[in-house]
Amino acid sequence: MTQKWWQDAVVYQVYPKSFQDSNGDGIGDLQGVIQKLDYLQDLGIRIIWLSPVYASPMDDNGYDISDYRAIAAEFGTMADMEELLTEAKMRGMEILMDLVINHSSDEHAWFQESRQNRTNSKHDWYIWCDPREDGTEPNNLRSIFGGSCWEFDEARGQYYFHSFSKKQPDLNWENPEVRKALYDMINWWLEKGIAGFRVDAITFIKKNDHYADVVPDAPDGTAVVKPNNPGIGEFLMELKQETFDRYDALTVAEAPGVPLEQMPEFVGEEGYFSMLIEFDHVDLDIDESGRWYRLQDWNLLDFKRAIAGSQEMINRIGWSALYLENHDQPRSLNKFIPEADHGVRTAKLLAVTYFLLRGTPFIYQGQELGMTNVSYTSIEDYNDLSTIDQYQAAVREGIAEEEAFALVARRSRDNSRTPMQWSEEQHGGFSSGHPWLAANPNYAIINAEQAVSDEASIFHFYKQLTALRRASPYKEILVHGTFEHVNEHHPYVFSYKRILRGKVVMVICSFSAKSEKLKLPHNPVVRIIGNDEKTEAEGRKITLKPYEAVVFECE
Repeated sequence: MTQKWWQDAVVYQVYPKSFQDSNGDGIGDLQGVIQKLDYLQDLGIRIIWLSPVYASPMDDNGYDISDYRAIAAEFGTMADMEELLTEAKMRGMEILMDLVINHSSDEHAWFQESRQNRTNSKHDWYIWCDPREDGTEPNNLRSIFGGSCWEFDEARGQYYFHSFSKKQPDLNWENPEVRKALYDMINWWLEKGIAGFRVDAITFIKKNDHYADVVPDAPDGTAVVKPNNPGIGEFLMELKQETFDRYDALTVAEAPGVPLEQMPEFVGEEGYFSMLIEFDHVDLDIDESGRWYRLQDWNLLDFKRAIAGSQEMINRIGWSALYLENHDQPRSLNKFIPEADHGVRTAKLLAVTYFLLRGTPFIYQGQELGMTNVSYTSIEDYNDLSTIDQYQAAVREGIAEEEAFALVARRSRDNSRTPMQWSEEQHGGFSSGHPWLAANPNYAIINAEQAVSDEASIFHFYKQLTALRRASPYKEILVHGTFEHVNEHHPYVFSYKRILRGKVVMVICSFSAKSEKLKLPHNPVVRIIGNDEKTEAEGRKITLKPYEAVVFECE
């Protein structure tokens, strides 16, 4: 594929509400992001992805937008947003905004007009349906956040459809006026100078053509709403042509429900987006119902297959968003490493594992410090809608409250939304006020101030990885080389090659708590980076220490 400006970049995701509070109200804000731009520049970041900062009643922390062309007062003003764009560009960085266009807030002016009656000019800007004869919901679809996908509205005497919260009614993409209004808004932001968008939940925009009941997947007779329905491609191609293509915008699509065989339609030269956020490698522990408390066993072989399947497709058709953490996932140390082995070494192992794959790496705020899941003691401590729904659903299914709490806490989205840990100061230096969500108490030992001052820290290791992609003799191969899986049947070691014009770099990552002997397909000649300074290969043989990651140039 044609080389793009963003392929050698590293993206850093900022969850503004939890990043840095500049005014002491306990909520992170845009001025707080501006204050930390030098920190991100030092880390080697080229692109900053901002989770939503639009005007919103914050039912789902900004993913319920009430005005697409305004900034939420708690985050600042449009002048603050414009200052952030200017200050970022002065440091050679670009801003990627979150684009939420499957749904709006129920407090958006469009929805307020739509609900008034069945004849107004926006009566069909959302999806409305009459009740069944007995007055109940049109069908048995369950929303992603639990409960029916249908909410009754007294004003219209009809149900409206919501794939997520009942305060997030889905927009009617079948209506060309809706699409045009969205395209105008997108172009308005691109004209302001943002580099592009992370596109939220985009595979939900196309609904099934009928509203009959579907086969249940839960004991209560409901079935979770499904994304990526037939016909979605027409909408996505029009979206691309009317907006993104006009500005050479970077687009990162959250696209659940897209199988590997369909990826060529979504990414690549002719695809709808620059890259996809995939889920197979991070959702190994849950079943298709999306219920966190229905644990599925998985192992490293499953993880390797998920990664390799995607990478082998990406070799042929396009580009990938590389990640282990984001605002919807628990912390990667807790997800992939036994608790007893959490630490600097295993955090560096995880960094090497994903950072050198084919694609653009994403770092989620605090990941570069080794931040971990929080240990709240009660469901009342949680803010996340999905966590509360999952807990209530587990209890309804007969799971004891204590067990239900433990099951959902391990995967709660609030694990990644706790305040950024900047220092040993109260609340981790995030705010001089009381934070909207309680900080993880381990900020006393895991914080940016400590990490920046320690050359052996996880932070400095990520700096080395970003430098390898940006300005090293291995830049071309690590950015543009193809992926090839190695030792794919080894139960404890994930190893792969990056290959370009006959040159080979090998990445070897052991997820074993014991030493592992490995035979290599090439002779290592230069050790590029690793989390253990002493290990060298003996010819084509290597003995990996517990949780060791090492990268070689090979011949």
